[in-house]
Parts: sequence; structure tokens; C-alpha cells
Amino acid sequence: MQLSIRDLTFAYPGGEPVFEHLNLNLDTGWRLGLIGRNGRGKTTLLRLMMGGMPFEGAIGLPLEAAYFPYEVPDASLPALEVLRQAAPGAQEWQILREWRLLGVGEEALERPFSTLSRGEQTKALLSALFAREDAYPLIDEPTNHLDAHGRELVARYLRRKDGFLLVSHDRAFLNGCVDHVLALNRSDACVMQGDYDAWQERFDRQNAWEEARNEDLRRDIARLEESARRAARWSDRCEKGKFHVAPSETAAVDRGYVGARSAAMMKRATSTLRRRERAVEEKRGLLGNVERVGELRLTVLRHPKETLVRVEDGAVRYDGRTVCEGIRFDIRWGDRVALTGPNGAGKSSVLKALCGAGGALEGTVNIAAGLAVSYVPQEAEGLCGGIRDFIRRNGLDETLFKAILRNMDVSREHFDRDLSEWSQGQKKKLLLARSLCTPAHLYIWDEPLNYIDVLSRRQVEDLILRYAPTLLVVEHDARFLETVTTREPICLETPS
Repeated sequence: MQLSIRDLTFAYPGGEPVFEHLNLNLDTGWRLGLIGRNGRGKTTLLRLMMGGMPFEGAIGLPLEAAYFPYEVPDASLPALEVLRQAAPGAQEWQILREWRLLGVGEEALERPFSTLSRGEQTKALLSALFAREDAYPLIDEPTNHLDAHGRELVARYLRRKDGFLLVSHDRAFLNGCVDHVLALNRSDACVMQGDYDAWQERFDRQNAWEEARNEDLRRDIARLEESARRAARWSDRCEKGKFHVAPSETAAVDRGYVGARSAAMMKRATSTLRRRERAVEEKRGLLGNVERVGELRLTVLRHPKETLVRVEDGAVRYDGRTVCEGIRFDIRWGDRVALTGPNGAGKSSVLKALCGAGGALEGTVNIAAGLAVSYVPQEAEGLCGGIRDFIRRNGLDETLFKAILRNMDVSREHFDRDLSEWSQGQKKKLLLARSLCTPAHLYIWDEPLNYIDVLSRRQVEDLILRYAPTLLVVEHDARFLETVTTREPICLETPS
């Protein structure tokens, strides 16, 4: 069966078009990964397929579309009841079949949905999605808040399925579960067979070719513009020549002849000018798909102490319950290390405690005197107001801050929008840019890549390798950790 998109055009009120005359033919049997930079319209495309917003053009889908994440109307209900609501028409045995495939204990079905961990909630809603046999799954970033084990499990699960459209920025995850990639580029959309790495290899080659081609086009444009300017100056001189006769000429000059000659020259010059202007515009229209990834900057401070952080016999407790104990680690100057552990092990609490953001870490915690810490929180919720207010509240250099955002492909148009209107990926870039603007001895980042597009992830990797900051990070992107970390991870273990 085919998913067809014909002449799709859509823009949010008061904004630039997200899609203009988009045409696609997609096989609903593909395990299709949807990628593109933040703000290119990935989530918007899924929502348009769901029929939630008016648009021009046509979307032909042979099955009803089903969206993940499902908005749970009442999270106090038992998980099984929530799944029945999320999968109308599915039999209970079908829900239980998918539930078991995702490795969630059946005792969780009787618990209120709100008491499930985020990882359990993700798996639960995926089980409801695939329990429906009459719907085409649209899956929007399922790996956010999933630990490494959970991502591997979900990738294996999706690899067994036929037919879905998946938005994700996790490169290893995409490699593990998709067989086609749909990329929303700067000026078009293209589909290719293969996993993410196959797409990346082709993209890099295409980008290099486009860049070389664009250099030629820019030279052609400059030449044509200069030629057009010369034609305009010549035309202007011809026009003036109708009324100015040199003193050496006789009074018997035939002004009719001069006017006719000047008019003919003017017509030719105008025609030439218009042709050259059209040629310039045509060539500009070819400057399409090159993704320019600007360099990011970081100010790393050198601390006189070699050991910046030491934790001994640490523990994380919630409501009198021990979540994690026996925590022991050092952070030395130049370390780039991941803090790992299952969902709910207290990773975010440890990071918050170390940077003074309110975490609940017990035990012996020694932090070097005068340590400057730059922190990226896990959540980007609650952001609102204008960007200048954000800059002022955080004491940031406006020029530097905006330059970093522009280099991360946040458009100038967004600078005039309320932060509440930014996408999740753009909000995360805002928090990351704030950290990059803050000189620090130690950078503490809690899932900094959530919602952030793959090209920006590569930008951040290049930044870290170039500036070598001391970094403690919670992140589940295996490719990122493999690239940037310098030592074995710090593992938090939950009590048995």
C-alpha cells in the first residue's frame, strides 16, 4: 500500500511556509525513519497526516493514522485501562502480546499509569500502538528518556515490525530498526533505502558536491550581476544621450534620428538586463540543499585543583526509599565521563546535587573550592517570554548567544517569537547555547541531545573534541558517548 502526498503546502499563522508543494510516494510497509534539522517540519508532517490541521494539497493514507505519544486523558487509571483507550478495536490479548514483547512486567498493568517510570510509559504506549492492526503507526521520538538498555530493546522490537514512520535523532537507534530514510532537507525531501549510516554517507558526498557546485554558481551570479550593472549604466547613458549634444556638433543635428537610435539601444539594453536578472534568479534558485554547519565555541576555565569532584558512599533516596546507593567516583581535570544507570536510578538527582540545582545526593561529597559549573537540565519545560528576557535573566552576552543559536540552525525569525512557541528541539538548543556561553571548569549536562537533530549532534561532538572540556554527562546516544568520552562510565546501580 502507498502513502501519497500531493502538492502539500502548509504554514503556521504568521509564519513562513513549512512545506511548499511537497510531493512524496511512500510504501506503508517500510520501516521508515524521518530525519531533518529542528524546525524542518517532522512533527508537523505527522500531525498533518493525523488530520489535526488544515492544509493545501492532499495526503492519501490507506489506513487510519495512529500517533505516538498518545495523550493520556487520565493517568490515574490502571495502565491496562489506559492501553485499552489508546488502542480502540484491539483485543486485550493483542495488547498483552505487545506488552510482553517489550519486556515490561505484567504486574505494572494494574498500577496507575502515572506511577510507571517514563521508560515503562513509553513501552506501554508503543504496545498499544502496535496492538492495533487497522492503523499506520506514526512514532515521534520514542527514545527520549529511555536508558541505553531500553533503546536497544525498543529497536529490536521495531525491527520485528513492518510498516511505520519514525521520527528519531538517535543514530544508533535508527541503524537498529529502519530500512528506509526520509530526509527533510533545506529545499526538498528525499527518500533512500538503507539505515542512517547509509544515508549519512550519501549525504556527506552530496553535500560536498553541492558545496563545490554552489561555489561555481556564486561566481556565475557575481559575474552576471556585474554584467547587469554594466548594462544598466550603458542604458542610462543612452537615455541621457537623447538630450545632450556635444558643442562640436552642428545645430543641424537630427534629434529625431538620435532619439530613434537611443530608443533602439535602450530596448536592447533593457532586454539584456532582464535576461541577466532572470539568469541570476535561476542560479540563486539552485543554491538549495547545502547544510552549512557552523563552528560552536566554548570557554574552558583551568582550575588549580586536579580533582574537581569526589563522591564517596553516596546514596539517592526518595520518600524514604533508597533508589541508589554505594555511589563512588572522582571527576578529574580533563575527564569526559558518562553517568549511566537504569531509568529511575537517580542520575538527574546526582547531577542536580553537584551543580547546586536541588538534587538529593547523600554521603561524602567534596567539590573543589571556587568551581564554576555550567549546567544543562534534562527538561526544557516552562520556557516562556522573549529571548532578550532570557538573555538578561541569565546574564549572557547577547551577540555570542545568538551567534551560537544561528550556528545551530535556529532561524532569526525565532528570535521574535515567544519561547513557548519554540519546538522541543529548539528549546533544548537554547539551554545548550546558554551553557556554551558560560565559562566553566566543569560542564554538567543532563540528556543534552534530547530532541536535537543529528547534524547538531555532530556539531556538539566536534565542539567537545576541539575544546576538550571537563564533562559529566547523562546521555543515551551511544554514538555520542563513543565519540566524546575519555574513560569508562560511572554506573549507578539500583538496590536489588
